[in-house]
Amino acid sequence: MKSKLLSRWFVRAVLTGAILAVFFSAWAQTKTVPALSNIAPLKYRQRALGNGLTVISLENRRSPTVAIQVWYHVGGKDDPPGRSGFAHLFEHIMFKSTKNQKNENFDRLTEDVGGANNAFTEEDVTVYHETVPSNYLEPLLWAEADRLANLSVNDANFVSERAVVEEEFRTSVLASPYGRLEELYVDQNSFVAHPYKRGVIGSIADLDSATIEDVRKFHEMYYRPDNATLIVTGDFDPAQLDAWVDKYFGRIAKPAGGIPRVMVTEPARTKEARFNTTGPNVPLPATAITFLVPPRKSDDADALRVAEVILGHGESSRMNQSLVYRQQIASSAGARADLRDDAGLFGLTIITAGGKSADDAEKAALAELEKLKTEPVSAAELDKARNILLSSVLHRRETAEGQAFALGEAAVRFGDPERANTDIARLQAVTAAEVQRAAQKYFTAENRVVIRYENGHEEQGGKSNAAKPAPAAVTAAFLPQETPPAPATPRRVGSGKLTVKKLPNGMRIVVIPRPGTGLVSLSAEVKAGSVFDPNDAAGLAEFTASLLTRGTKTRTAPEIAQTVEALGASLSSAADWDGASVNLSSLSSRLGDVLPTFAEVLRSPAFSTEEVERLRSENLDDLAVSLRSPGTLARLTAARVVFGDSGYGHAREGTLETIKALDAREIHLFYKSRYQPQNTVLIFGGDITPDAAFAYAVKYFGDWKRLPVAGLPAPTPAVPQKGGRVVVVDKPDAGQAAVSVVRPTIRRADKEYAVGRVANGVLGEGFSSRMNQEIRIKRGLSYGAGSRLGARKDGGFFSASAQTRNDAAPEVATLMKAELTRLATQPIPPSELVPRKAALSGDYARAWETGAGMVSTVASLMEYDLPLSTLNSYLRQVQKVTASQIEHFAANHLVASDASIIIVGDGRQFLPELKKRFPNLEVIPVDKLDLNQAGLVKP
Repeated sequence: MKSKLLSRWFVRAVLTGAILAVFFSAWAQTKTVPALSNIAPLKYRQRALGNGLTVISLENRRSPTVAIQVWYHVGGKDDPPGRSGFAHLFEHIMFKSTKNQKNENFDRLTEDVGGANNAFTEEDVTVYHETVPSNYLEPLLWAEADRLANLSVNDANFVSERAVVEEEFRTSVLASPYGRLEELYVDQNSFVAHPYKRGVIGSIADLDSATIEDVRKFHEMYYRPDNATLIVTGDFDPAQLDAWVDKYFGRIAKPAGGIPRVMVTEPARTKEARFNTTGPNVPLPATAITFLVPPRKSDDADALRVAEVILGHGESSRMNQSLVYRQQIASSAGARADLRDDAGLFGLTIITAGGKSADDAEKAALAELEKLKTEPVSAAELDKARNILLSSVLHRRETAEGQAFALGEAAVRFGDPERANTDIARLQAVTAAEVQRAAQKYFTAENRVVIRYENGHEEQGGKSNAAKPAPAAVTAAFLPQETPPAPATPRRVGSGKLTVKKLPNGMRIVVIPRPGTGLVSLSAEVKAGSVFDPNDAAGLAEFTASLLTRGTKTRTAPEIAQTVEALGASLSSAADWDGASVNLSSLSSRLGDVLPTFAEVLRSPAFSTEEVERLRSENLDDLAVSLRSPGTLARLTAARVVFGDSGYGHAREGTLETIKALDAREIHLFYKSRYQPQNTVLIFGGDITPDAAFAYAVKYFGDWKRLPVAGLPAPTPAVPQKGGRVVVVDKPDAGQAAVSVVRPTIRRADKEYAVGRVANGVLGEGFSSRMNQEIRIKRGLSYGAGSRLGARKDGGFFSASAQTRNDAAPEVATLMKAELTRLATQPIPPSELVPRKAALSGDYARAWETGAGMVSTVASLMEYDLPLSTLNSYLRQVQKVTASQIEHFAANHLVASDASIIIVGDGRQFLPELKKRFPNLEVIPVDKLDLNQAGLVKP
């Protein structure tokens, strides 16, 4: 990824929605899901240019937004020998300069006008994608064609991006407790001959050995029009699009010669293989079990996809119900059909529960596979899988970007964009017998690889020995030098209308209609956030909220999960600092079927002893994992440094000690006092009319009565502590150092909030922000650096953060403080202020593209007791912010001298230098850290 910290496993999970978009139109014929008859296919256009470029477009005028994607059929498997990770490194370099564009120009053309851009590399493809206001379509087409034809590479850019990718490696592989397993060991041990075994992210040693000559050859070899697919979806005129594509892409010549393709065939497995692997920061043993499966175009692929959903999707999946819920021998258990161009993997991943046997967890997982082999899947399970897949399709189709991904997956992965409309017929035809036959064929002992991953004591490693050559430009230039075209006149559209009512019991109802999506998002927002936690019961609000879906007075937790997921819906509950929520996403046609469960979860939770203890065990396992992360420790330590033992100072998720100590009495009292109708707002967004929403609200919540509760607990006041501290948590096994600069700041209702948001936008929001420019782009010290203005109801928490090489922690902390000082002492030029406002406005507008985004935006206002008129006034306030207001805000609310520095990392590598810069530092060995009190040190 260019700028987002996502493992490639997660990228695949995100794209599952797009992959699932190929399973669509034939469900219109099935009687089990009647709503499908109203869903139209994607009416795309396809053409090919003379140079071989495939162009796919889909016009959608729902909002003035357009998505542009270029898919290149090259990925990690195409890395040159001895250069693992090179395709991914090259993806980063594609965001640098061309003959016509300066470094990071894509951020100028996207983020600076209210859009967004990113890219990702997988084994088989590399994809570059942008979403912008539709009047910027022509400049983006020009820019994509320009970097295809005119990429420039110089030593400074090459070395800088290699350093950034190495920081990405440290972040996702070395600093993550299970990073080595996910990113390295699964592929390394699952393949014996195919280049897939090298893994997309590669290694630091191979990255160090890469040269500029490698970059030039790679670009010439794979970045050519006949190896690319351009996809454009959204608000555009088809004839104008064709003219622009011809103008900018049509003039790029098709290179002579063919495109090298991997011809290696992974041999069939003939016997089970087992590997024992370790990492230096592994809290709970994990087991990965893989089976070699055929390419995604195989006739068995659909049955394997159905098997993935049945085994591993959702709370009601077989793996979760058996290993996590009933037997409680796994902290998490899942399944994934990782289908690729060549042979892929069907994998099970199990993290063993605390105190349980990894061998037992493995046996239980294999037992679930045996059941799939010996017992036909029920008709109900097949229907549930279909509803789950349908819901994924509809969620992805809400946005122009999602539609583009659906078409890209179909066109590039399968070679046929029409699969975005027809492949559901194949899935619909999958029978229980075919799922069983696929399981019997592939889930055999002979075809099995088992990878055990446990804690070890080796050094983290990850040091780079790359040389730093002198700058020397190398440019590939095939187009005439030119300037980008100007944007067109923007198209304006009105925002949706909100309707508000109040029930006699005090419950408020808000409805935001968006007809035609086939989806409804629903949230019950309750004033029951973590700010109400007593200091010695940290995690109480979150624990209580999580229990809501764990059983009611008439339904068990498995029954709730089965009912909801069988309808293609999802149900969750959680607490934030100032509020808690129960969230539902449903097909609009099935909302009436799932609402009784939603209402019962909110109104009648059981809080059974069995479920309390089960959740306690799961939370303790989750904490055991998360507290190994330097970033998590830095965040929790920072909260204590800023707020001490007052409100917002404790760990919202709790600590090992407080979660162990929570009792049923506290949970019941918290629920009884906070979860009441007058404390609740019900928000509907999506394909529903106000009348229908209000009718549902009356039916399911009209008789919810207020309970007389004496002495409702008040939120714990937030009291800022004295700043200027430098706290180091010394963690010798840390693969990276997490660096934070933190201080208290304003409340959400403060009149200066819009000023603060723009100030923070300049400082640390987005790829173009000052923090990221100084730390990542100019110096290659982090995969990403930024800041957050955490304005809450009763106080605020500002944090700037980055993860970096351990030895670079003092430099990163110094740079962060310097940026705070610069913001408070130097005026912001218009050339910087205008695009930062546009970026904030674009982020806000994109949230309204989906029902879930609309509901979330309204819910945040309800949480802070802000008027709904803020929805219309916020962007106007942002546009009015001046440079002098920002300077004044920073001087009053972001003073560097009052900010504290928190660093969690291997102190051996940075303490001497840090002490030179900050003599007042405090060092706490990680085993002495006490997150339960402001002193932070165990007695």
